[in-house]
Amino acid sequence: MQYSLKLFVSIGITVLSGCTSTTQNLTDSWLIDSYADWSSAGNVYNKMEITEDGMIEPIAAQAIFKANPIRFTNKRKAKEVVFKQSPVWSNWESVGNVKPVEARNAPVFLPIADGDYWLFAAYGGKNRVKPKKFKVNPGEVAEAMGGGYHAWHSTDMKSWEHVGPISRSNWVTTAEYTNGKFYIYYDHPNDEDPHLIIDSDLTDGKHKDLGMVFKDESHGSDIAVLRDDDGTFHIFYENWNPINARTHAWDSPLGGHVDSPDGINGFTYGELPPAIDERTKPTGQFSSYIHGSGREYKYQIHEPEQDAFGDYTAIKVGSQYYLFSDYDPIGKSMRVARWTSNSVNGQFQLAGEIGEDFHPDPTIGFAEGQFYLIVQRSKNDFVSPGPWVESVNARAGVDIDNDGEIDQWTQWQPVSEKYSHKEGFSRVVDTSPAKIDLTTLPEGYGFSFEFKTKDTTDNPSKPIMDRVEMFFE
Repeated sequence: MQYSLKLFVSIGITVLSGCTSTTQNLTDSWLIDSYADWSSAGNVYNKMEITEDGMIEPIAAQAIFKANPIRFTNKRKAKEVVFKQSPVWSNWESVGNVKPVEARNAPVFLPIADGDYWLFAAYGGKNRVKPKKFKVNPGEVAEAMGGGYHAWHSTDMKSWEHVGPISRSNWVTTAEYTNGKFYIYYDHPNDEDPHLIIDSDLTDGKHKDLGMVFKDESHGSDIAVLRDDDGTFHIFYENWNPINARTHAWDSPLGGHVDSPDGINGFTYGELPPAIDERTKPTGQFSSYIHGSGREYKYQIHEPEQDAFGDYTAIKVGSQYYLFSDYDPIGKSMRVARWTSNSVNGQFQLAGEIGEDFHPDPTIGFAEGQFYLIVQRSKNDFVSPGPWVESVNARAGVDIDNDGEIDQWTQWQPVSEKYSHKEGFSRVVDTSPAKIDLTTLPEGYGFSFEFKTKDTTDNPSKPIMDRVEMFFE
């Protein structure tokens, strides 16, 4: 399922009469959060449309919404009004190559704190190490392809210091950080069975290899890891069971999800519902293909032909979860897919795409006040100020004498979400809500709000309003 922008109504300027709301039992807040809410609350729509997802979307560069007053039988005191935009997050802009020049295959970006940014990637510099075998765990041998993975450090996202090797494996997929330790996950063999390195000092050339921490029975790892606010580690991985991954850029329409309390123990195949599910109809027939490791993998044939996704990267912004991935659409070049969900255990919905004509293997993080989406095999990476789209100006007012008219308004003022690094977490970003303080307004019998939008970007994004909530004492 995708976030649809198909419209139920198309309105230039519409005035709705007789739609004022009266309530005696509302105690805490007035919430507008659905198609019905927006329809009944709207007094004036100027160049706005209501979407089937229960949001209100501008259809011109400048637009306005004015709400009918909410009415009370007794006087109330308003505290604040909070605005929340669509989680689609389409305001990404292409920039130059953010990565260090020696960084090659499948980068992994890991912001630890403000001014403390790490990037891991296959090394392509002058001192490239020849392939050799090395010990991972007793009785288990992995093959280093090329120069293995190295680390770079930056304090400003502009200059990078080469720190040195962190793993001989060339299949590092993702990383996390907690309690002074780096959790570096790599596949062995490629695309399968995530292994884990724990390293408290990336500069000393020493680390602890714990071996395999997730036995991926679908053979399609390429994971993202996200440590959530409660400390739980979540892995999102490619599940190759429904597709010939060899003919679809080693990606799949199905994405699995497992979790662990400590990032080491408890990752169990099949324990949670799929995070991504874009499968077509199963035929009941099976076939197989040969993986690069020489192993034969079985899959169930689906029809019609399926789009494929993989090489995930994850981030949480406020209470919203996002995945970014490879996107191998039928009949088109590869690009980045965007996914979002309001629950980490829910199915993520496809929210759009970024770029084209490259194999992204993306990695995302928050640094220097903005979000970076770093990709491989492209001259350009991507940046965004965050899911909130500029610009929105708003005001709110009160009916003091109970005559149905707003007597006093706040000043018009810009509102926007603000983002900050969540202390102790690498892939969780705090949000400060877009809101207006209403405590200066006097008590009254009715309350209303208005907002004006202006599209200030050249990208596909718009300031689409998802919900508005006014709180009362």
